[in-house]
Amino acid sequence: MTQTIDLIKGALRRVNSYQSGEAIAPQDAEDCLDTLNDLLDSLSTDHTSVVGSVENVLAWTSGKSQYTIGNPLCTDLGYAPFTGTLTALSAVITGITNIPSQLAVGATLTDVAAVIPAGTTVLSISGTTVTMSAAAMATPSGADSITWTVPGDFAIPRPLRITNGFTRFNQLDFTLDVLESRDRFTEILYKAQPGPWPTVAWYNPVMPYGILNVYQTPGNSAELHLFTDNLLGNLGLYDTFFMPQGYTRWIKWLLAKEICAEFGYPMSEAIKTNAADAQAKIKALNAAPPVVSTYDRALARGNRPDGGYILHGGYGR
Repeated sequence: MTQTIDLIKGALRRVNSYQSGEAIAPQDAEDCLDTLNDLLDSLSTDHTSVVGSVENVLAWTSGKSQYTIGNPLCTDLGYAPFTGTLTALSAVITGITNIPSQLAVGATLTDVAAVIPAGTTVLSISGTTVTMSAAAMATPSGADSITWTVPGDFAIPRPLRITNGFTRFNQLDFTLDVLESRDRFTEILYKAQPGPWPTVAWYNPVMPYGILNVYQTPGNSAELHLFTDNLLGNLGLYDTFFMPQGYTRWIKWLLAKEICAEFGYPMSEAIKTNAADAQAKIKALNAAPPVVSTYDRALARGNRPDGGYILHGGYGR
């Protein structure tokens, strides 16, 4: 188990800016945290730097062939937080004078007083009240400022890429072929073709919502399993989390390089060598194996499985 501050301390030791037991000035810790999150955000763009995939369990909408993916904060879209009264052990926000018109069921809520549990969403909106999926943990003094998200059709963090997917229907899984090229998707002549579920998709990672275009248009609300790369970053200074083997060392050395460049510390050969060595191991771990060619059995099989050889005695085959 790793804590964000430990990654920062480890990087600062590598540039000889921190000794064990020494206190880090709060402003320096925050600056290093910004640098770390920028680094992780950049690493998310490299498929070989990302460990594992997130399996998002969603559902198709009957008759819909294009889906927005994302759950951005209201402030990212230019909408202001709203104020309301929170009460301990109550899931109802009262006294809201101006409920935003864009606030919808399913939006994720956070508040300045930090009394709303993480992951709490909107269950219903009525008049001047909002009902949450979880009760407030305490009663803040006075009105609280509440930030909300604006979910797309699929309210998951906007992915940089979609790596795979399938539709599960009656406990059977049907492959969703996610094309990497827009040109491949545009080759489909009639995109409104109806079907029980989509068989082909193309993901356009535009902002603020990614767009998933599918073919065929689903005829039911079957269960969709969509695999996306883990997104790195957005850490708090004292967040605690698990990292796979090798990642802690890698991040510390890479962060040491970033700190040297940003804060003017001399970059030693040890930093360069160890950062490159740690990164090479991570990339080798995450590298995809080469694709092995396969052939349809109906084309490649012999006549032994169906007993066809009895018609000619096996000669000429």
